[in-house]
Amino acid sequence: MGLLVNRNISASLSALVALFAFGCGKAASAAAESAPSEPAHVIIEALSDQQSVAPGQTFRVALVERIQPGWHTYWINPGDAGQATRLRWTLPSGYRVDEVQWPVPQVFRSGPLVTYGYEGEVVLLQNVHAPAGLASSPANLSVEAQWLACQDICIPEHGVAQVTIRQEPTAAQHVPSASTTVFTTASERLPRPSPWGASLAVGGTSVVLTVHGIARDLPSSAKVQFLPLTWGEIDNAAQQRTVRSGADLLLTLARGDLRSSALAGLDGVLVLGPGSGQLQGQGFLLHAAVSGADAPRAK
Repeated sequence: MGLLVNRNISASLSALVALFAFGCGKAASAAAESAPSEPAHVIIEALSDQQSVAPGQTFRVALVERIQPGWHTYWINPGDAGQATRLRWTLPSGYRVDEVQWPVPQVFRSGPLVTYGYEGEVVLLQNVHAPAGLASSPANLSVEAQWLACQDICIPEHGVAQVTIRQEPTAAQHVPSASTTVFTTASERLPRPSPWGASLAVGGTSVVLTVHGIARDLPSSAKVQFLPLTWGEIDNAAQQRTVRSGADLLLTLARGDLRSSALAGLDGVLVLGPGSGQLQGQGFLLHAAVSGADAPRAK
């Protein structure tokens, strides 16, 4: 797993350094809630929002990344370079885990490249569903994580973390864990479902994304940016032009590397708030379909 550059930009030196670092630092220790593993640039820790689980209960787990200053990891769509963090859970029999809930990312600009990711600390949440029948022994949930840590170079890293919770064979009162604040804060950083409808007009070199009714709620000085969930659909580095039309907001976006492919819709996060470089303002999950198209949503 080496440096992934999406716009055919030469990165041979970075890739060689990354591969060397990966070969030398591949090993990582297992970690419980109180003992996170410690790779070179990112410390990971697994947490649960419950101390115990009852039959059929849904609870949440978290993979916490504590990232060394000056370094960053990546969002589900890394942008023009990079690779999203990958999680693989090993669960007791009968348990199942949902997809990662990705927080609103930061936007990083480096020369002609724009990438999406996280600095400092990021928490990746997932829902876990317990089976209808439980043993009386504790449940061990283990996660193997792989990520790309980037500064001037990118280094593939990985680690394993685990969390143990009690299993209650009969229904029991939910007992929150000591990590409740982590989950509350992480939930606040997730994009919300959009209260506005959206539509899409597709041209050869650009698309116009119309967000209906948002202008009534949006101050004139507000900054708006659309972050696509799928790589290649729009040009990340191109300027996004915004125009108000009555209660609607029209964003003109340049098409990306997949411009020759048919585009029936766009899925992404509409971010309202200050500019790039910090965790931005509130994000809203947005789906915009071409009028009359039955467009599948990006995953």
